[in-house]
Amino acid sequence: MVGASMRKLIDVTMPLYNGISVWPGDTPFERTTTQNGDFSSSKVTMSLHTGTHMDAPRHRFKDGKTIDEIFPFIVSALVKTSGDPAGKAVLLDKPLTSHEAEELVESGVVLIGTSSNSIDHGELMDAHAIILGAGIPIIENLVLAAVAPGEYIVMAFPLKFTGADGSPVRVVLAEKAEDIFSFKRGSNND
Repeated sequence: MVGASMRKLIDVTMPLYNGISVWPGDTPFERTTTQNGDFSSSKVTMSLHTGTHMDAPRHRFKDGKTIDEIFPFIVSALVKTSGDPAGKAVLLDKPLTSHEAEELVESGVVLIGTSSNSIDHGELMDAHAIILGAGIPIIENLVLAAVAPGEYIVMAFPLKFTGADGSPVRVVLAEKAEDIFSFKRGSNND
């Protein structure tokens, strides 16, 4: 148990495992391991949009920024709460309507995330077009159920796949900057 005086980081990344649900038509996730003497080596086959992942504008627009052109994020975030999102990330526990997507883009948000498997309601994909069309990355499949609403610092690090439309991403929240700087092994939600 984490003591009251210990700082903590909150990992909101979905674990990847054989059999994880993927978007219809996407490559199923499969990890296989081979043994070579004392060493294990794993191989992964997957869509870059499996589990917690970041969509780059290239996901929707052929001339949009690719994932390697998106710098990792360490930024203030409104998590399941309202407030002024200008210059911040917004992480939600629901998909967005096109109207909500337009409002967030106009507000100056820099990153939008959801715990849903898509930022869109239904099959329209309007929110994808609005957000990615504005050059704002999207994170999908966040694990936010146990996170209290509030303002946090979000750290999101996509892998640097050259020319790719998305990437798996590790996403971690901190309540305060001191939580990041005073992090001690074992003080997070292991």
